[in-house]
Amino acid sequence: MSGSASLDDRLEAARPSTAALAAPVPVLEPAMDGLDEATLTYVLAMREPFDLLRQAAGQLAGLLVLAAAGGRSAAGHPMLPSAMAAAHEAGDAARAVRVPPRAQHHHHHLAQACRSIEQALDAARRHLHRHDHDAFDASLAPLKIAHRHLHWATVALPGFELVAMAEACCAGHGVGC
Repeated sequence: MSGSASLDDRLEAARPSTAALAAPVPVLEPAMDGLDEATLTYVLAMREPFDLLRQAAGQLAGLLVLAAAGGRSAAGHPMLPSAMAAAHEAGDAARAVRVPPRAQHHHHHLAQACRSIEQALDAARRHLHRHDHDAFDASLAPLKIAHRHLHWATVALPGFELVAMAEACCAGHGVGC
């Protein structure tokens, strides 16, 4: 990669395939221009795993809402294995990436979020069939911790967002949210 290529050219070259575009892609912030090459490479590599963790957390939150509303199908819902697969894939990517010094703080929060989501998913797999307050809390407590770490990761480096406003209901109507 040439050092003279613009940030837009480098981001376009790193654009994922059409199949990978099904997952939301965070908008890169202007502050990305100040990142060194190793940190930029890290940010580009970790966007998809971050989104997978966000997806897994959202799916589990949906299952917990279903369980809290008295839904008997929450424990056997197909979203649970889907969320587990997303979290596992994100964890594999996070463990495999080279983490430059400037990304250490971000990576710490991403790894903590991954561990907490995996803990929450495991608790859901083991306990949601019980339909009681303790079973619900066994998943909710680590999910809240995971959400906090995902939020902290968004502030540690540019290029990550927890809530994708481009996917908001008003985004398709051209209305400012």
